[in-house]
Amino acid sequence: MSMSIAVSEDWPEGHLIIVPHAWRGDGLWTDMQSEAQERIGATLRQMYAELPQRPLPPGLDRLVRRIETWSETLPYEC
Repeated sequence: MSMSIAVSEDWPEGHLIIVPHAWRGDGLWTDMQSEAQERIGATLRQMYAELPQRPLPPGLDRLVRRIETWSETLPYEC
């Protein structure tokens, strides 16, 4: 069993892990950091993938339309 698999099984999501300074050069600490970064990255990718599928709230949609209309009236400079 690789170290990263052991970390995944022994480190439930949402738990805070305290690592003494003396252990921070250890491979387990690096695996724990990598695991956390992978989870954060996967969560962010999932959140951002779902954003375009959700409709904007009515107030925000109106604001976006007003900004678009306003920006169309601005002169474009090269």
